[in-house]
Amino acid sequence: MVTATGRRTARTGFFSRLLRISLVVMAFPVLAIVLFVLNNNFSFLRLSRADFVKSLDRSRAASTNWATDQFISIGNSGDVTATHEGVELRSNSALSHMVTDCAAMSSDPRLQQLARSMKPRENPPMWAKMVDPTLVVHPVSGGESAELEEYQRWILHGLSPSDEPLSAVELADMFSPDKFRTGRATHQLLALYLYRKFNGNTPELDRIMDRVENRIAAEAAFDFRVTDLYLQRIAFLLAAGRPDLVKPRWVERALTAQQSDGGWYYNWYGWGPHPSTYTFSDDQSVAHSTAQGMWLTHMLKYRYPEWIDKHYK
Repeated sequence: MVTATGRRTARTGFFSRLLRISLVVMAFPVLAIVLFVLNNNFSFLRLSRADFVKSLDRSRAASTNWATDQFISIGNSGDVTATHEGVELRSNSALSHMVTDCAAMSSDPRLQQLARSMKPRENPPMWAKMVDPTLVVHPVSGGESAELEEYQRWILHGLSPSDEPLSAVELADMFSPDKFRTGRATHQLLALYLYRKFNGNTPELDRIMDRVENRIAAEAAFDFRVTDLYLQRIAFLLAAGRPDLVKPRWVERALTAQQSDGGWYYNWYGWGPHPSTYTFSDDQSVAHSTAQGMWLTHMLKYRYPEWIDKHYK
């Protein structure tokens, strides 16, 4: 005969086992995330300098091939026939800036021809100053400016504060050291980088950029998904002059994520830059991600060789 006390003991034992099982099940994803974060920041088998340089050169050459292959023909008169991704490289001024900077750093004649084709020849818009700072451009109209996203107005203000004045609220946002996260923070850093490039430096601007740069680096340490934003963080930190914040493991993972065609995907196994976005569609190499990957490989090769010397022996 089972007594009430026995039944209570059995129920207690059952719930105790259920609790233990639940804790074990919940521990698995936590442990997996910890391992992913560790893998994102530490190389357990560090590459030699020779192996890293070989990997970097291979990646740089492959991404250059991918970018130039998007342009079927470039005529002497400036006429261009391009793929969909090639059109994106030319029409997105930020990507064109990356390509022209790569051309300036390297001696690759294909990149230099490509950079020349990206310079508008007639009535250039203000965006074109990102491609050629010497151009005389026409300002964006008030109607056009009103349709832009806030970070785009930040960029135009950085290119020419007098031609694209910002409201007090927009200025406070652009120069806020602590307000933005993830992609908004990298866009802010791009705008500040361009503002400094076109208007000069100040101690206050240095202070603001340092705060933004360190926050972006902290996010890079925890966000282990090699998405478009992963590449963007590395590239923008290097462009802003902060190779000291870039970990070797991030670069190694970025190079490993490069596809066989020389380009990079926008997503990571379907997971987009924003944590809540996921897609089941087939991935393909895209201009936005590949330009950033190409830019970071060129900067490490030509602008920051001491970073390689410091981290690889």
